[in-house]
Amino acid sequence: MADDEKPIAIGEALPGIEVLPLPERWTALGGIVLVKCLDEEGHPSWAFRTTDGFSDEELLGALTIRTDMLRRDCLAAYEEGD
Repeated sequence: MADDEKPIAIGEALPGIEVLPLPERWTALGGIVLVKCLDEEGHPSWAFRTTDGFSDEELLGALTIRTDMLRRDCLAAYEEGD
């Protein structure tokens, strides 16, 4: 983020994007967002954003765990298709 940029609400940053709600009685503390977008020239691209409050270690751990879970699910779906 550039020095002159200030964080804004997720709904304001990603208008029209919907996600599933958190479980009942859970409180959001932060977020990691990977957004598929079209750049200024209309080419597909990716934007990665995080909220304040994540150390590099916590961010790496969360992404590694999610990657491992997704890899496991993809492998299971592939094996079921055999």
